[in-house]
Amino acid sequence: MSKRRSLRVLTALVGALALTATSAFAAGIQDPIPAPIPPAGVDIALETVASGLVSPVAAARAPGDGHHLFIADQNGMLWGVTVHGHGGRHDKWLVADLSGLLVGNLATVIGIPYDERGLLGVAFDPKFKHNGLLYTFTSEDPTDPPDFTTQPGEAPGGGQAVVTEWMVENPHAKQIVVDPASRRVLMRVDKPQFNHNGGELAFGRDKMLYISLGDGGNADDEGPGHVPGGNAQSLAAGNVLGKVLRIDPHGSNSANGQYGIPAGNPFVGAPGADEIWAYGFRNPYRFSFDRKSGRLLVADVGQNDIEEVDDVKAGGNYGWPVKEGTFLFDQGSVADPNDGSVTANSPGAPAGLSDPIAQYDHTAPGGVRCTPATAPSACQGIAAVGGYVAKRVHGLKGHYVFGDYSRQFANPLGRLWVLRDGQVEALPDPGVAVFGFGQDKHGDLFVLGNETGLLSGDTGVVLKITEGDD
Repeated sequence: MSKRRSLRVLTALVGALALTATSAFAAGIQDPIPAPIPPAGVDIALETVASGLVSPVAAARAPGDGHHLFIADQNGMLWGVTVHGHGGRHDKWLVADLSGLLVGNLATVIGIPYDERGLLGVAFDPKFKHNGLLYTFTSEDPTDPPDFTTQPGEAPGGGQAVVTEWMVENPHAKQIVVDPASRRVLMRVDKPQFNHNGGELAFGRDKMLYISLGDGGNADDEGPGHVPGGNAQSLAAGNVLGKVLRIDPHGSNSANGQYGIPAGNPFVGAPGADEIWAYGFRNPYRFSFDRKSGRLLVADVGQNDIEEVDDVKAGGNYGWPVKEGTFLFDQGSVADPNDGSVTANSPGAPAGLSDPIAQYDHTAPGGVRCTPATAPSACQGIAAVGGYVAKRVHGLKGHYVFGDYSRQFANPLGRLWVLRDGQVEALPDPGVAVFGFGQDKHGDLFVLGNETGLLSGDTGVVLKITEGDD
């Protein structure tokens, strides 16, 4: 693959624009949302509670544990971090080394240390203190047959998304450690391409495990491993790509017998769709449950123009690739992997699609197109990263705090947002590329990121959001 082609694919992956003014830009809307993102006027501070990581992408808390967060580093390391220690101490220890399970070509696909695969998610069983169980989402080589595939009989180009159950040696230990012999694979999903993995895991109030999966990769939801009309819109047998799934890890009535199908899932009985909770997503990279309301809030990464946040309900269709945000989306030609574009703004239509509760575009005020060649100031952001409803910090409490990977690809130019009264507002920039968020037992929020924007180096940090000086 040529360098030019590699970069074109990369910009599609993270929601940036193509290198040059392609037909996608000419056909689409130049500036979909002209209004700038206003400042929130909230003063915050960021306290470092862990450092020396590579690319921290997810954080989880263990039920009953008010002192620690557990950090999934994309390179396969699962860390425990003390976030509420005596005398302000923030210890860090290795819970599990899963690097040997990851795809063999991690961070080498396009010639620079960029990848969207790896150790992407972690969640603790609601009865963790009693059963010691936790779950991970990893990207692995296709060494075993898939449970779901859109390319029967073919080797998947992006490897497999694998959800695994583990047991820790002593769930009551101050520093828990995973038993490497306890591995039990729940499901394997073939990935056509290496991007758009989703990768979030979380338990809801119903004690069911929710899993996010992207549309398979590439761009426009087209190409090898993508069905006509897009994987995200398909409810055909074997196609769980572009979906949020809900399963019971303690059940056994799934096709492979490794997990349960909750009876209340909206498509139970539809061929191949038993696990699906909601669909129509491009890359539902991060989601969370609002502790107060129980709402499932999903940040879905856009392609060239629109980033969105969805309030996800059972059976909902969130539009991709028919729509991107509230805008109609033209997939373009299958022959061109990145010529799709937004066209008319169409809130509420077509019927049957759920619009986001919040959206913003990539283009800065003035209509300057955000491309890798433009100044960072011409980009408001390029890839939404889901967060949490805040429980602390004046001006944030009760509001959804999330972010954006970066103003510009492969730069530590991440953004922090707060959603208030339906309006996305800007918080002070964190000074790192943003990969994820975490929330501890007490409701404190944490930002995960690094100073390279890539899967490289040792500048990965976990930052606690606290009150500012004012």
